[in-house]
Amino acid sequence: MARLTLNQTNFTAGEVSPRMLGRVDIARYQNGAEIIQNAWTVIHGGAVRRDGTLMCSPAKYADKNCRLIPYVFNASQAYMVEMGDLYVRIHLPDGTYSGVELVSPYAHTVLDRLDYVQGADTMFIFCNTVPVYRLRRITSTEWTLAPAPFVTKPFDEKGIDFLTLFTIDNPAVGAGRTVTAAEPAFLAADVGREIWSGGGVAKITAVTSATVATVEVTNAFSATTRPTWSLKGSPQTTNTLSAATPVGASVSMTLGVAGWRATDVGKFVKINGGLLEVVTYTSPTAASGVIRSAPTSAVASPANAWSLEASVWNDIDGYPGAGTLYEQRLALGGSPNFPQTIWESRTGEYLNFELGTKDDDAISYNLSSDQINPILHIGQINALVPLTYGGEFTVSGGVEKAITPTNIRAKNPSVYGCNKVRPVRIGNELYFMQRNGRKLRAMAYKYDSDTFGSPDMSVLSEHATKSGIIDMAYQQEPESILYLVRADGVLATMTVDRDQDVIGWARQITDGAFESVASIPTENGDQVWAVVRRNINGQNVRYIERFATDMRVDSGVNATSAGGSKVWGGLAHLEGKSVDIVADGVVMQQQVVTGGQVTIPRNAFSTSIGLNFKTRIKTLTPEVTGNVGSAQGNSMRIGEISLRFLDTIGCKINGQTVSFRSTGEGVLDKATGLFTGVKRMEKLGWERGQASLDITQDQPLPFHLLNVIKKITIND
Repeated sequence: MARLTLNQTNFTAGEVSPRMLGRVDIARYQNGAEIIQNAWTVIHGGAVRRDGTLMCSPAKYADKNCRLIPYVFNASQAYMVEMGDLYVRIHLPDGTYSGVELVSPYAHTVLDRLDYVQGADTMFIFCNTVPVYRLRRITSTEWTLAPAPFVTKPFDEKGIDFLTLFTIDNPAVGAGRTVTAAEPAFLAADVGREIWSGGGVAKITAVTSATVATVEVTNAFSATTRPTWSLKGSPQTTNTLSAATPVGASVSMTLGVAGWRATDVGKFVKINGGLLEVVTYTSPTAASGVIRSAPTSAVASPANAWSLEASVWNDIDGYPGAGTLYEQRLALGGSPNFPQTIWESRTGEYLNFELGTKDDDAISYNLSSDQINPILHIGQINALVPLTYGGEFTVSGGVEKAITPTNIRAKNPSVYGCNKVRPVRIGNELYFMQRNGRKLRAMAYKYDSDTFGSPDMSVLSEHATKSGIIDMAYQQEPESILYLVRADGVLATMTVDRDQDVIGWARQITDGAFESVASIPTENGDQVWAVVRRNINGQNVRYIERFATDMRVDSGVNATSAGGSKVWGGLAHLEGKSVDIVADGVVMQQQVVTGGQVTIPRNAFSTSIGLNFKTRIKTLTPEVTGNVGSAQGNSMRIGEISLRFLDTIGCKINGQTVSFRSTGEGVLDKATGLFTGVKRMEKLGWERGQASLDITQDQPLPFHLLNVIKKITIND
């Protein structure tokens, strides 16, 4: 019979997966726990009761989801943006709603697809189905949300898309076929252009009227009637300019035969080495344009020597769904019809995407891979990092070189793939969720292999991300914690410090469901905010709440009374709920909120009232290797335990209350002082094959466990 004293010095491995309970051979088993609930590990080693949440305000709509997005100018000027169904609301760092509400183009059904990037007082917001919008702060009470006023959008010779049907008398391959459009579509300069619909392709050989043309089918159409179609290429005729200079001048552009359309206004003409923007339509043969870059001459340009190009960001091709700021450029990507194309603005001009060959000109390039997977996010570490559903890419200009139109190097170092949860940068790593939403990976440059690697950060705690992650946010101060919202409403947290080898997972549970998280910096550390769905009086509601270090309850309210009071209100948001009450530092009996208030037995000058949550830490069965082998499976008896606490008031061990209050006259009406030191307990009994401790704090009081010392007897 062996008698040993075992010391678990820290909990930096966090909550270990049930799949790992047999892995007593790994180092992290000794520093982990079977359960860490409503607490988080800290990099110094201990486990701390998590902060409670402070009630800020109800979301605008109780029956529609919303999302939180941080708007950060600097540490002293940061706001929390509530994005909901066709609205945007601004919240101040103190938790109050500013009263600023803006009309938004984003329905609640697309909020999980939004991406964004901010530079100074301007935030760009991206969504595949909506033009790029710009959220700007003028003053703390004056904000604007409007489409970004791009000087030039990326353009291409994409032709014209028609959303009405056309018919063809014979869809098979061959000449002399007749095409009839449902709307006026054809001009004389269309002879030589191609019609595309589905897999079918036909070249126009003659135009009979605005709705009828003769074609040669080169790829057969699937049917005689097609619901939509495209007219590819540029008008097939000469284009003559009235002048070639100066830049900014308006000049006429005359075609040899009819080819201009009223819808060409806003498109671009590449001609004689220059670029013009079409600003006026006069007739099918006459239009005017503004010279954006000067052509070499005004001589007539024949068909196929000039091109008519249109923006690739539109309602048919879609809009960029991801973006970031990198090397003084706005980098965008993830358009539905250009899924692997990245566009970068001119250097220092975020609204100008005019392509060119100079080093500071805008850039457009495609990522090459075996599969065409759309770009879901664009991040950055020491390279531009596009993340797709099928893999991770890095884009750079080479070693210590900037990306330019003539200097682009794209690599595909891994093929894990990501999902739509926005990645988070921590230090020199980019954390993203793998495409199934269960594995958290940290992408970083590996000097030993001269490439980027993305190890799985959740491998030892895979259960922590059960049901999949739908949102995440990072708190840098006062503790380095990554918050991850699960689809089932549980909040997983990971304390991380790579330098100290700390990766500690835990689970945070509330009376309700977490739906979104975001963080903003303040002068005293980062604030973490959450959207929480709760059931109040039989109705689902949504609240904007934020974690607060002085709060030990959820959806709580702190209040004071100069003269003292027994009746405390301001609790309408918890009507019908049993709430915890801390009055002048003393825990009172739970009360049910009635009429938005509670009544306590005696006067109090300050209270903290909100929903209860229980902190629980269950230790793992220790492993000791002796002369007869492993201790696992043997009868074990913990004869005595010593728990070392820091600034703690109260806890239970295996259901037995540990005393933290001194006895004496009048002490029950006074707050118990914070305890730092060791508490001991004896005779916890025998267990077969295990010797774990269940340590709980079910009162709204501080709790910080530093280490656990067990005096254990093992009967082999």
